[in-house]
Amino acid sequence: MPRPRSSRRRKPQAPPQPVVLDNFCNGRMLAWYAIQQFDQTGKFLSDVLNDVDRRHDLSPQERAQAVDLSAGVVRHRRSLDTLIERLVTRPRGNVETELWTLLQMGTWQLVFARTPDHAAVDSIVELARTAGQDRWCGFVNGILRSVSRLLTEETTDQPSSSSIPIQAGQYRVLTEDAFPVPGEDTVEYTGRAWSLPRAIARRWSSRMSPFELQRACFYSNEPPATVLRINRLKATVGQVVSALEERGMATTPGVNDWSLRVTGGGGGLRQWPGYEEGWWSVQDESAMGAAELLAPQPGERILDLCAAPGGKSAHLAELSGDAATIIACDVSEVRLRRVTQNSERLGLASVEPVLIERDGSDLPAGPFDAVLVDVPCSNTGVLARRPEARWRFREADLEELVQLQTRLLLNAFDLVRPGGRIIYSTCSIEPEETTGLIASVTSAIAALNCVEQTMQLPGDPVDGAFRAHLRRDGSAAG
Repeated sequence: MPRPRSSRRRKPQAPPQPVVLDNFCNGRMLAWYAIQQFDQTGKFLSDVLNDVDRRHDLSPQERAQAVDLSAGVVRHRRSLDTLIERLVTRPRGNVETELWTLLQMGTWQLVFARTPDHAAVDSIVELARTAGQDRWCGFVNGILRSVSRLLTEETTDQPSSSSIPIQAGQYRVLTEDAFPVPGEDTVEYTGRAWSLPRAIARRWSSRMSPFELQRACFYSNEPPATVLRINRLKATVGQVVSALEERGMATTPGVNDWSLRVTGGGGGLRQWPGYEEGWWSVQDESAMGAAELLAPQPGERILDLCAAPGGKSAHLAELSGDAATIIACDVSEVRLRRVTQNSERLGLASVEPVLIERDGSDLPAGPFDAVLVDVPCSNTGVLARRPEARWRFREADLEELVQLQTRLLLNAFDLVRPGGRIIYSTCSIEPEETTGLIASVTSAIAALNCVEQTMQLPGDPVDGAFRAHLRRDGSAAG
């Protein structure tokens, strides 16, 4: 006879509590924390890691591992999810967020870091155990071992549904199909294989050639090089190369004559040769193009409208021999302090930081010989350096950004003298923020002419960027 059902009701299970991480015992634990903080608050990973540096005593190597692992997971998470979702039978919503992050971390180690299978799996299982989540250990172990069985050591230079892009035009071959067929749905394949939100994948696929798209996607997923801009007023390129190589650091010439790419640097930048002496600054090679296009001259009065943290203001000062007047504006007092600190370290006297209101009601009085407008933007050209930016991208936000960018450009027009020049610069490659905005503003203002504009896609050969050289007519009329 069937057993009669008990009349006792089961006690409802309490919902799982969020995992609190405050024991930063190794780089992986710190990376787990940084990723969770990004997911919960939207803060950039670098800001999270800097905030907690005083709360741990990890070695530089462990700290570097936290940077690589957290950035790698955030950068590749849609590709990682595509692999993991094939192996997890329960709905994604039924897996705790912190547990899913652990699976992403383990999968990234297996696929991209080429961590040996046993080390990758065991390290993530141990993280769960250290966090007091023993109940996760079997699940994590099983899923990550299944991921390892998807992977081969073979590579190819051709995209397919059974390979995953890893680096420099190379794809790692899988044991079975995991991604959409590249030729059948370019947008979905691009988004999943190269870990882009659908909106960016659709936009890039619609306007880039297959070669440009592949190059931009590979570049956007590569860990960025550390690039130094040499302060020509303090040092030579050869002097910096010698000092770095004596420390065991390798250098290669950058795209710009006064830039160097550096590998093998241990410890923080402040410990590198030449930092305290002001011999160099860290700056992306594409970002150097804005000041070079403006070509500041001694004696000129120049406005840097969105200056913080001060890299472009300093570059303008260096290019002018520290003999121009650089008015460096920003709306953040904290960020403006970095402009002052950078200028003092580099030994520059021509940079004058000025705090302004967000509505621009108290901008410094013109006229200026030149204005640099390096606008806030969607950052789609620098996804390699800002891996979080791809997940922050919202097409609905573009309208508000374009309104701000337009207002800043109009402010620049009002402040530049007749015959003066404006450099509009952005690290976005989206038409609304670049070519479309310049066309709209110049069509509305007859006295503002576009002399030249340049769109640089990611990987061509450095970060993506857009620059426009604009001139105000010699007459005072607008």
